Amino acid sequence: MSEKKSPAKKSAAIKKSSAAKTSSIPKVPAPWNLTGHGYIFLYKFSKKFIEQSGNVPDFLSGTFQGGFGAVMLVDYEKSDAGPYGEFLFIPGKFKFNKKRLNNISKIYVSSIASVQNGHANWAIPKELADFKFTKLDDSTEQITITQPAQSKKTSVTKTNSTDTIAEFTIKSGHLHFPVSTKLMPFPLVQKQDDKLFFTNFFGKGRGSLAKIKSIKINGDQFPDISICKPIAVIKVDPFDITFPEAVIQTL
Repeated sequence: MSEKKSPAKKSAAIKKSSAAKTSSIPKVPAPWNLTGHGYIFLYKFSKKFIEQSGNVPDFLSGTFQGGFGAVMLVDYEKSDAGPYGEFLFIPGKFKFNKKRLNNISKIYVSSIASVQNGHANWAIPKELADFKFTKLDDSTEQITITQPAQSKKTSVTKTNSTDTIAEFTIKSGHLHFPVSTKLMPFPLVQKQDDKLFFTNFFGKGRGSLAKIKSIKINGDQFPDISICKPIAVIKVDPFDITFPEAVIQTL
């Protein structure tokens, strides 16, 4: 499991590495309680964008209903699976079993323990990446998400080379307000093999309005939200989330 390094006094950068041995990863069942800081980007994505770029799983194809979508970028300092970074995409609402539900259709994390247990506990399709959170000043942070580069011809990993998945510079304000998913819930449905996983996660924290100063997205590895205008960007610090046990239904 990848562990977060202690902040160095001489540097404002914190790097979470995906370098981890995949053997002997402990099982960490739900519920999970996570604490850190992060950003929520709220959108209303078009049907065309979601159909073309939203990574919608087959079982939800053609059921997009619109509503609020979200991107979350979080530096979890504590969790039941240890510290890790997270970058995820929620397209919006889908009509499923006569309900309007959400789905995490793309997600990267920096810990192999989070990857494996996320699959097992909630069928969340987590992929491994490296995260770097760099505080530029009291209100500005730069976040970079990368993976080891691969040759397009051979799919062989290139030594000492990386592909950038996304890079953000975000500036936050100083006026604070409470944030809670009670006001805007994201009930999830995920599918893995012949099972459906239904999860209602809960999050809360201290929010402040923020602005994306710069953004770069590799559209081959994540929905290219750089071409979409967010309704709001909110920094949440501290950010507390609880992921309960999923309700699992066998098809």
